[in-house]
Amino acid sequence: MLVVLVVVHLLIAIALIILILLQKTEGAAGGGFSLSSASNSLSQPRARANPIGRATSVLGFCFFATSLGLALMAQPRQVSTSVFETPIDGPAVPKVEDSVPAAPADAAPAIPSAPPAAPGESSPPAVPSVPNN
Repeated sequence: MLVVLVVVHLLIAIALIILILLQKTEGAAGGGFSLSSASNSLSQPRARANPIGRATSVLGFCFFATSLGLALMAQPRQVSTSVFETPIDGPAVPKVEDSVPAAPADAAPAIPSAPPAAPGESSPPAVPSVPNN
């Protein structure tokens, strides 16, 4: 189904390009990019739509519809209503407490404590030792 829609979309795009190139320009300068053609086209009544203009409009609508169809078909099919829901088939996430080994109760602290300072004396902050490589 997707391949058929892509092929139809490409055929519509090519036909739309051809029809746009076949259309007649409004002014003598072409494309309405000059001031003289713009002022002349304002005073003249608008011409009736010709079959090429109508076909261009229809193909433009079809191009829009196939673009929308392709965009809808490209959406992922997974349905999720909330980001906070747990996945149904996915693995469970381990808790932090399960992955960190427990320290023994009689283990020494990682940073040695400094001796208490005298009441009138201030001690410098303890600097942890850094191993040299």
